[in-house]
Amino acid sequence: MDRRNDRGAPEEFERLHAHVVTCSKCGFCQPACPIFRATGREANVARGKVALYRNIIEDRLEIGPSVEDAFANCLLCRACTYNCFPSIKTDEVVVSFRHAYGDRFGRGFWQRRVFRSLLPHPTLMRMLVRALWAVRRTGLADALRRGGVVGLLNPKLERAMDLGAGKPGPLLTSRLKKLRRSRRDAQAKGRPLVGYWISCGYNYVFPEVGEATVRVLERLGYQVEVLDNACCGLAAYGYGDVEAAQRLARENLRRLGDPSRFAAIVSECGSCSGHLKEYASLLAGDRNWQAGAEALAAKVRSFSEFVVERGGLRVAPGEGATSSGAAAAARSATGTGVNGTDATGASPLVVTYHDPCHLGRRYQNVVDQPRQLLRELPGVAFTEMAEPDSCCGAAGTFGVLHPETSAAIIGRKMEFARAAGASVIATECPSCMMQLALGAREAGLAVSVLNISQMCDSAQQFSRGMVKNGGG
Repeated sequence: MDRRNDRGAPEEFERLHAHVVTCSKCGFCQPACPIFRATGREANVARGKVALYRNIIEDRLEIGPSVEDAFANCLLCRACTYNCFPSIKTDEVVVSFRHAYGDRFGRGFWQRRVFRSLLPHPTLMRMLVRALWAVRRTGLADALRRGGVVGLLNPKLERAMDLGAGKPGPLLTSRLKKLRRSRRDAQAKGRPLVGYWISCGYNYVFPEVGEATVRVLERLGYQVEVLDNACCGLAAYGYGDVEAAQRLARENLRRLGDPSRFAAIVSECGSCSGHLKEYASLLAGDRNWQAGAEALAAKVRSFSEFVVERGGLRVAPGEGATSSGAAAAARSATGTGVNGTDATGASPLVVTYHDPCHLGRRYQNVVDQPRQLLRELPGVAFTEMAEPDSCCGAAGTFGVLHPETSAAIIGRKMEFARAAGASVIATECPSCMMQLALGAREAGLAVSVLNISQMCDSAQQFSRGMVKNGGG
């Protein structure tokens, strides 16, 4: 409901009034903002948004389409907040505006259907995605694109098709059902129980990542329960549909039950783990769900956070620089070795790491753990690229809705990866994986993009093979 104060501003803006007036307009948010670097527009930087927001509260500006673009151009990456002396929470300001704008001017038909009707019902969502992938596998969509039909319908659809390149087979939920059936009798009793949270991105686009994650957790001695969760709700929240995000949070808490039965709830998607940890804030004041949200937050761990917390990967060192299964898998994916050598060359595999915004220091502060795992992998030479925690420009659907700005952001990121001389970019976010892979293709950069869990899975497989064959 769109309530207004006596000055005509949305009532919810008043909650942040005392906060936004602390902005000193110093400009330290400018060089940190990926969108400002790409566009040079003052309205796209944090102090510009804060000034617009404050002007609406203080009745110097009307909330309307004329200012909506400034708040649409935000990745919610918190780079501005991290570089702000008064720590202005620009992401909260932006979500507050998007929420009020949606209440006043309405939300799109498809946005309402997806966030409020499909995402709370994962079975329906999976049916829709399977149908879409079935059409994609026929080649019809690609033929329409080559004929120019897709571009005529909406040029942004072309960017979406680029991001979703590939024709995956069964979804992760289907693959893990088979995995559970085949291993059900072999699972050791008394193992600590870990809940595996399935992210939408890995379920629909990168199911091989989820399979790798489950294998790693089982080899580390955990019994894995694949959770029957719905979407975490971050996408709805980011669009300002707070009510839909709250509904998804409650639905997931209902599906999960008592989280105390788990040693941890693990996700290799930084966006999911980050948003799950913020359920308590999202449901603040809801006495029916607050305690459950806090209990869930205490159990949620990102993949690398959990593995390092529980003692690390514990893989056997390789006999040679390139003997790691992780290195071999990545070389196979790229088709080349490092610095032009072939896949059997003696050089170690050079791997760099991209910090997903929702996993890194500005959200969960999971920064050292993924790097520690990569440095421990045999046959891998870890190297930092410049600005590893700068946003890649994906931010859910931002790359589709703002293709030119997103392309400029990822293009800059690819130059950092090129300078690092890496053959692999590792990360922990499906949206980042899609964006980084697209950026590499567009930049002509011969790198593979892998999740940390895939690197660990391959290293474990190699280590087990060595032990079986008497190596060491």
